[in-house]
Amino acid sequence: MCNSGTAILYLLAGVFGVVFAVWVACTLVPDTIADERAYRSAPACARTATGTDDCVREREFTVSDIRLGKDRHKATLTDSAGGVRRVGFAGDDPLLSRLSDGDRVTGTVWHGAVQEIAAKGTRQGAWARPVNPPGADLAAALGVGTACLVLITACGWRLRQGADRTEPTRRMRHLVRLAFGLGVAGVAAAVTVAALDLRLWTGPALWALLAAPMVAVAVRAWRRAPFRAPEPWTPKPL
Repeated sequence: MCNSGTAILYLLAGVFGVVFAVWVACTLVPDTIADERAYRSAPACARTATGTDDCVREREFTVSDIRLGKDRHKATLTDSAGGVRRVGFAGDDPLLSRLSDGDRVTGTVWHGAVQEIAAKGTRQGAWARPVNPPGADLAAALGVGTACLVLITACGWRLRQGADRTEPTRRMRHLVRLAFGLGVAGVAAAVTVAALDLRLWTGPALWALLAAPMVAVAVRAWRRAPFRAPEPWTPKPL
């Protein structure tokens, strides 16, 4: 955040981040909650039900072509009629890593997609499963939204100060560091909630728990930062 051009770019990025966070919190999270409730309340399918009916059915599948490891977590499921489905998962555990080619699993199908599989006394949700915790999305939205608001404040202050004439103040630098920390806290909270499949409220709560000490440190540093007249800005060679 040295000159006006860079400050304007960061400012626009901050505005985009706030808009994105608002969309996630006001649109994506409510839609996910609605899908979760619809899935949990869907009745068992009748024999005459089609694959698009709002009901759930359990079908037997044979597992093959299991892919484990980073960014993989996939398996091919083949039903008794020869239908093949390539299903992705969020991770290898608790079930995918225990399966071998040729194993039989019971798949829960809703709206034509496999939502979860069960075998060996345990279950694992697929990527299509709508009960992936919306708290993760909410925590990410809080982290990104607040970080971008702080970044917008710092960039607006920088432009008003005269970005092409003076150096950024220490308080501006504290604001930028706080914005980075709030964003990281949101990502960390989202990953934790998704990994542990926690409830909706735990996302914002975990983000607040991580963000609170960052805000306290930033406020203390803000108060201790001495007020100095803006220093002339000298471009640094690349």
